[in-house]
Amino acid sequence: MFDTHPLMRRALDPWKAIGHWSEFTEGGHFPAMEETELLADDIRTFFRGIF
Repeated sequence: MFDTHPLMRRALDPWKAIGHWSEFTEGGHFPAMEETELLADDIRTFFRGIF
């Protein structure tokens, strides 16, 4: 989640069923264009957790 309210996780994942969840204060509606490195690092972290 990029640049969102902290209560979003409680609303979208109340039972903490999602295994990988990241929240960033930077970014916005288009994180791939605005915060490229943050998004790429988070995607890498996600896939490292799978394999």
